[in-house]
Amino acid sequence: MSAVLVAILVTVLGLASTGWWFGVYKRRQAETEAGINSLAGMKWRECVGLVLEALSREGFREAPSSRQPGDGGTEFLLTRNNEQVLLGYKHGTAYRLGEANVRDFANGVQLQGATSGILLTLGSAEGLARDVARRYGVELIDGSALWPKVQDYVPANILESVRAEAAAKTRKGLWTGAVISVLVGVAALLIGNPLNFDIKTDATPAPTTTAATTATVADPTAKEVNAAAAALAEVAKMTDAERNQRRAEAASKVGLISQIASAGWSTQSTLMVSLKTTDEKDTELTQEICRILTQYEELRYTRVQLDPPMNSTIPVRWRQCQ
Repeated sequence: MSAVLVAILVTVLGLASTGWWFGVYKRRQAETEAGINSLAGMKWRECVGLVLEALSREGFREAPSSRQPGDGGTEFLLTRNNEQVLLGYKHGTAYRLGEANVRDFANGVQLQGATSGILLTLGSAEGLARDVARRYGVELIDGSALWPKVQDYVPANILESVRAEAAAKTRKGLWTGAVISVLVGVAALLIGNPLNFDIKTDATPAPTTTAATTATVADPTAKEVNAAAAALAEVAKMTDAERNQRRAEAASKVGLISQIASAGWSTQSTLMVSLKTTDEKDTELTQEICRILTQYEELRYTRVQLDPPMNSTIPVRWRQCQ
């Protein structure tokens, strides 16, 4: 096989791998995370309404007397195929369902006279909790499994915003992967045809080669890509404890900004920032936060949740670091 064909094959394979990883897998992850955060930003009644609507398509119907008088409660009695099912809902991404939560809910299922239960949260469920849930006939649904169920029922403007955020979050990865694929293809061509680039011994100046031109044009991008790849490689060598320490260190530095009351991680890639004061735009503040976070390559694409000051009527806002 000629060097040209090898280079083309290497480039195509690299582009295909990049497209699948960033364009499909990582984008799906980013969309799910953004979707969960958008649901968490709703009032719990609005969110549980979407859940009930999604479950109705699966044959579940809410029992007429299932809601608590006044506020609607957080548990709902559903029916399907003449069987009663208890739905428990935990609003917010901070919930971590454990074994105790499942056992308490399973007791509630028995007290209600239901045959099974569905325990649902925007947060996450621990592995042991899932084992206990299967033993008691309880279905656990966490945020990552909930978003695919309700995404077709959220308002169009929210869904569009979620998809736009996911696309922005993966765009740089796509471009980086594409540049690396092309550079690897060029390298394969140079390795396969070394004689085409021998230094000439006569007095005639050697013409500028295509590879040299490519390297010159791509040099700034290549340096940036190589630096990012090297930083990520170093992060990959770290233990979970070391990576968690870096995340805690970054949040601590952000929390030292005078305008900020506190900063902490609500999800793996969302930093929740509580503000003391705000001008409702916070452009310079966001730039400073992202300047700190981008010192840690693995935190470069962090989503920043800006919680307004206490007693403020300003809604929660989100910003995306690049």
